Amino acid sequence: MSGEQIVKIASSFSLLLVFATLGFSTDYREIEKKLQTTHSPEQVLQALEGHYDDIEKDQELITAVDDLANDFSTEGMNRIKELVSLRAAAQPPVDSSAKTQVQQIKSSPLYRDSGVGEQSNWLDGALKRLKDLIPKREINAPRTALPSPGLFSQILIPIVWGLLAVAIIVFGYFGIKHFQWKKALRRKAKAVLEDDEPERTLDEWLAIADEYSLQGKFREAVRALYLACLLKFDEAGVARFIRGETNWEHLSRIRSSGRLPNGLDFTPATKAFDRIWYGFHVQGNEDVESFRVWYQEVRDRLQENAA
Repeated sequence: MSGEQIVKIASSFSLLLVFATLGFSTDYREIEKKLQTTHSPEQVLQALEGHYDDIEKDQELITAVDDLANDFSTEGMNRIKELVSLRAAAQPPVDSSAKTQVQQIKSSPLYRDSGVGEQSNWLDGALKRLKDLIPKREINAPRTALPSPGLFSQILIPIVWGLLAVAIIVFGYFGIKHFQWKKALRRKAKAVLEDDEPERTLDEWLAIADEYSLQGKFREAVRALYLACLLKFDEAGVARFIRGETNWEHLSRIRSSGRLPNGLDFTPATKAFDRIWYGFHVQGNEDVESFRVWYQEVRDRLQENAA
């Protein structure tokens, strides 16, 4: 393998790494702009709902979001704003560094094959050149004495292949993390009631909860009881039930309602519902009984408040 071929391999490989850097970029400035208008933990969670795919590889920020969803603390809210601000300040302009490096590599004469026009898909072209540069063995080819490679080639070739192996491992790692975090975070932005589900009354949800409980479908029974609680709040005029909203959005409107009875905290029930329904952490019939107690508390407190 000649020195020019080695340089071509290195150029193509560098372009792949720069492409990876651009692919995993996150616009923290846009997120920071949205967070500047938030003044409560609930508003912060709602502002981040459209950016879960963007921040899912930022484990420190994701941990802070999960903590805020659990405790709704002002400290947690400020922590998220601080993390986003630091990342936004450190983020380079869109048209700098990586994009410039891509243009430099693509314009290099070593990157282009002579006599061949530019391809519309430069990534495919880079991969094809890597494949073409690998010598092909012919079965019936006569054995000829090849000149021994120089010291530079002996050192550079293992480095190039080592970097290629590292890149494959990194891509695989981020691919696995992508689907794991996506599954965990999609549940935070999913509506409590699907669009294709029929409208049911409060009594119907209570009957469905009993039926699911007898069938051993404890997770479904918990969801039915949680929906019954939301409909009870709607019936009492505390917060209207909106089928397209998440459990956290309903909780935010319930907590901010002026008709919520003093001392009635629906946050523990919402956290438990999130853990059981979206997180699939089901302990059994005891989960159903806990939600029956929560429903009875909501019903009794709302009746006392209306009297």
